[in-house]
Amino acid sequence: MNIEEKSINALRFLSIDQVNSANSGHPGAPMGAAPIAYTLFKKIMKHNPNNPKFYNRDRFILSIGHASALLYSVLYLSGYDFELNDLKKFRQFGSKTPGHPERDLSLGIEVTTGPLGQGFANGVGMAISEKMLSSKYKKIIDHYIYGIVGDGDLQEGIASEAASLAGTLGLGKIIYIYDSNNISIDGSNDLAFTENVGDRFRSYGWEVFEDIDGLNINELESTINKAKSNLNKPTLIIAKTTIGYGSPNKSGKESAHGEPLGEDETVLTRKNLNWEYSEFEVPQDVKLHMRESVEYGKDIESKWNSKYKDFKNQNPDLNKELEKILHGELEFDWDAKLLDSINEVNDAEATRASSGKSINLIKDFMPNLIGGSADLTGSTNTEIKDSSNFSKTNPEGRNIKFGVREHGMGGIMNGISAHGNYRVFGGTFLVFSDYMRGSVRLSALSNLNSIWIFTHDSIGLGEDGPTHQPISQLMSLRSIPNLNVFRPADKKETVFAWHTAINTKDKPSALILSRQALPDIESLSNNKLTNEDFSKGAYICYENTQDIPEIIFLSTGSEVSETIIAAKELSSNHKVRVVSMPCWELFDNQSEEFKNKIIPTETKNIISVEAGIGLGWQKYTKNNDSIISIESFGASAPGKELINSFGFSSDRIIEKTKIILR
Repeated sequence: MNIEEKSINALRFLSIDQVNSANSGHPGAPMGAAPIAYTLFKKIMKHNPNNPKFYNRDRFILSIGHASALLYSVLYLSGYDFELNDLKKFRQFGSKTPGHPERDLSLGIEVTTGPLGQGFANGVGMAISEKMLSSKYKKIIDHYIYGIVGDGDLQEGIASEAASLAGTLGLGKIIYIYDSNNISIDGSNDLAFTENVGDRFRSYGWEVFEDIDGLNINELESTINKAKSNLNKPTLIIAKTTIGYGSPNKSGKESAHGEPLGEDETVLTRKNLNWEYSEFEVPQDVKLHMRESVEYGKDIESKWNSKYKDFKNQNPDLNKELEKILHGELEFDWDAKLLDSINEVNDAEATRASSGKSINLIKDFMPNLIGGSADLTGSTNTEIKDSSNFSKTNPEGRNIKFGVREHGMGGIMNGISAHGNYRVFGGTFLVFSDYMRGSVRLSALSNLNSIWIFTHDSIGLGEDGPTHQPISQLMSLRSIPNLNVFRPADKKETVFAWHTAINTKDKPSALILSRQALPDIESLSNNKLTNEDFSKGAYICYENTQDIPEIIFLSTGSEVSETIIAAKELSSNHKVRVVSMPCWELFDNQSEEFKNKIIPTETKNIISVEAGIGLGWQKYTKNNDSIISIESFGASAPGKELINSFGFSSDRIIEKTKIILR
């Protein structure tokens, strides 16, 4: 066999050996798709193993995240920061080689994949970022987004949503190779997936190459190069492969998908593919051949650096802005100007409106702030004013029209965040966060700084009724680790929430916002809120005593103002405190001393007031009887009527409090 065939077999057997060693994993896809990975990393992609964060690198996405052993093998052989011992620790605690790829740019892993379809959508977001940067900065950023996608990806709804938008936007830098092996976990695709994928993607506006031999690296290379020449359409290359290629007894069968080959079948496969090397052994000539990527990468980056130097000299003002975007810097006084806006005198205002105003203050100081909504721009107040819509013919527009595609929007937003240059927000109604929960969860797992805007946050939205009234969604979001969930009570809290979200670089933020107008909390209380107070997640917004309170109300969002009114009524007979808790996650990270200062352990009556399910409040109230919540679906009626009927008007809060105190 020649050196190319030998290198491909090295990828296959490193993958087989990883799965066998862990006694867990997926060998079939790596065995079939190894020629695709080889072609991309050795013959096509611009990448630098010595600097995986090289700005103008091509991005690679393994959307079939279960084939992670193949990714680790090709990264190791190409010279990225993997040792052979890392591959031997596949799927082990604390290793560099988890069961599914987890975003780590230092290792060359661009995005976290595994839940099928997510990587597909991430690539669309990356392509949006690339197109924006390339257009605005004279093509100094000019790279492709490559991905290996599978049958499972293309069956997922999120992939359909993202593919449709990619075609509409003409994202020609996307080139996905479809590992078409006609096998799923349950068996042949004939069981559940018989559509003509090529016709489907052509209808989305993609260029499609069909019946490409996935074993033939020359055919793969020439097809990819043809795809690169079409910058007006994304490309899907349908490469026919065989799952478990080379295995005498499992090739082409579902049994190759998700279990180790085992010792006996591995021996037979080595013999069948003329592989005379032992477990985890890589021939020296393969190492030398694959490690040519290191020198190639240095040369590619050096040439780009020279080009970038010319760009800087010729475009000093444009480069100044680009440098800020590449390094994530902001105007030095952006936050002061944002925070100054809270001093403006305003009547009661919906927090969704306050959020929209915040966006349009921030955008003047952040040229890299972009965003949109799932066809709810006016309702979610997510338009960047004085800017246009991003489109096929207008790649510099800062408003992204995602269409009615919540899950696709989420995956695309994560791709924009993962690209590393733009701060992106996306809006929909809170109840529809369920449609995109998978993407929100992955943003948290990946430490991406996506900003999720969820409006119409309670029964207060009114007449649309229980189909649109969120009950469980707020707690559902709070249950996601590494996600800051903000439910501001008024304009000031909303501005502070945006300030905190923008300054948070290593985790996502969710802003939970009201449809109905809310009064200024300071006009009802005797305490002034500062940004420092807000940054701790909870603060005292009203109290009538300096002693230990008899009653502490904990509340968020639209319920805070009604709770303060109720507390004032109760204050003639009780020592009362109201705590606004806009962000549980920030509060929980404070010292025990601070938390005890806000919620003293000596206070026996700690009552939560929030228009959603009560699950979770027990960690603060210490019992179920002190939780004022909604444990049923809402109803269709005017918002004020519902707020009273479900027990969240000040009178009803007083009534329920008296029952709790008995």
